[in-house]
Amino acid sequence: MNELTLSEVDDQFTVTLARGMQILLAFSTSQPVLTNAGLVAITGLNKATVSRLAFTLIELGYLRREGARNGYSLDTAVLALGYPLLASLHIRQVARSFMRELGERVRGTVSICVRDRDCIAYLDSAREIDAGTPLVDIGSTLPLVASAGGRAWLAAVDANQRKAVLNKLRLQNPDFVDANMTEIEKATAHVQRHGFCVNRGAYDPRRVAVAVPMSKPLNGELIVFSCSLLTEESQRMARAREVGYELRAMVRMVESAIGMRLPPAGQDS
Repeated sequence: MNELTLSEVDDQFTVTLARGMQILLAFSTSQPVLTNAGLVAITGLNKATVSRLAFTLIELGYLRREGARNGYSLDTAVLALGYPLLASLHIRQVARSFMRELGERVRGTVSICVRDRDCIAYLDSAREIDAGTPLVDIGSTLPLVASAGGRAWLAAVDANQRKAVLNKLRLQNPDFVDANMTEIEKATAHVQRHGFCVNRGAYDPRRVAVAVPMSKPLNGELIVFSCSLLTEESQRMARAREVGYELRAMVRMVESAIGMRLPPAGQDS
């Protein structure tokens, strides 16, 4: 992200706050510790600005010093920012038993996720203990255009919003977006026809994921459920379709449980 200037933003935009957020967003699971030089390289901010912002964030409890080379890492105050949001997403509590039951039945990892800028972010996950698929950590992300959950999200929003999001992402990384456009278009058609999309594992021929968007946004947020599986390569697509329909049925039950739709005939509300 390039350094922001006052001429580039609205007069209501607080540039100093945005730069502080750039510092916090620079950290990731692959780079949990960053030096001043690393933060300069990632954010585009100059060294003096990085040093001043890092000092302030340390004083506020959002960063801590790490090691002897002027390194920094996120501190525990960051957790306090995210917790109220997670706690307010009551669908996590409602969906958890449905997710656990499906994960055990299909021997996969079932997750609930939302869009976070250019990524799909995981809010919760459940799996059968011996499934062999990873239990996704809360807060972990995958690229919006290259993941089952991200493509399901893109498929579920209206065409104008999808175009706007893709255009914005294309400005950041045009080659990556264009390389995924064919699969995004396939996923959109599949969601519109079947209610789910399939994403074959790029690095492991046994891995496959399916994803189902909820029928409509919940409190303004479009929720997506996904399920990742390990299966024999020869059975991968057939198994994905089978689990896709099961995941779709699970999502509809969650929607009924929260009052988004009427329960299926024969079931009490």
